[in-house]
Amino acid sequence: MKHIKKAIDGVVERASKAKFYRDGQDIFLRYFDSLEQYNALILAGNFRKMEGIIKVNSAFDLGEFVESLKA
Repeated sequence: MKHIKKAIDGVVERASKAKFYRDGQDIFLRYFDSLEQYNALILAGNFRKMEGIIKVNSAFDLGEFVESLKA
């Protein structure tokens, strides 16, 4: 029964990530070449590649953000 739970957990996780990226399209789309690429990666469930693209193209620095909150 554990293998069924693991499979269901994986499906739920991928569905949650897909919903997250679909709902956040207006935020994340700027990091991708096109809307088609963005949607294709979501449909393929290639969330690691999406996270990599966002990380490479983002200038966000968590350390700087935390320091700005302390000021």
